[in-house]
Amino acid sequence: MLQIFAIFYLPGMLDLFVWPQMHTGWEWFDSTFSTRFIAALAAFAINYAAYFSEIFRGGIQSISQGQYEAGQVLGMTKKDIFFKVVLLQVVKRIIPPMSNEIITLIKDTSLANTIAVYELIFEAKEFMTVKGLIWPLFLAGAFYLLFVGLLTIFFNKMEKKLSYFKS
Repeated sequence: MLQIFAIFYLPGMLDLFVWPQMHTGWEWFDSTFSTRFIAALAAFAINYAAYFSEIFRGGIQSISQGQYEAGQVLGMTKKDIFFKVVLLQVVKRIIPPMSNEIITLIKDTSLANTIAVYELIFEAKEFMTVKGLIWPLFLAGAFYLLFVGLLTIFFNKMEKKLSYFKS
């Protein structure tokens, strides 16, 4: 949430720039993206790019040096060693942390309502204040629960499919 606030409010406070409107050209949608949406998108992209790069770095470094040496003994090039030996093992090892971060990203999208981005929780709160009903907020929570549950099942199946690499 602090990163969203910083990316949205700091540039204007420091007179660096004002978030521009971007024309989409979609007739059925608002003709411009909200500057708030762009700021939230930038915050999520920067935040999760850092997490994902760290997961990939850790996955690559977790492969033992013996795997590289075995590839060299077989006469493979460094490129072949990486793509045919190392990367296959890395993918299996990074599926659990990547799935955790993807699920966290899905849940973190609700934080975008703090800068008034029109997303699921924001719309549910808006409907709740206009109509005086609390059910839209519960339905939004149920949607997140169902979506995250389906993603969990999908990632569990993916992990089982890749279980032929025994660590």
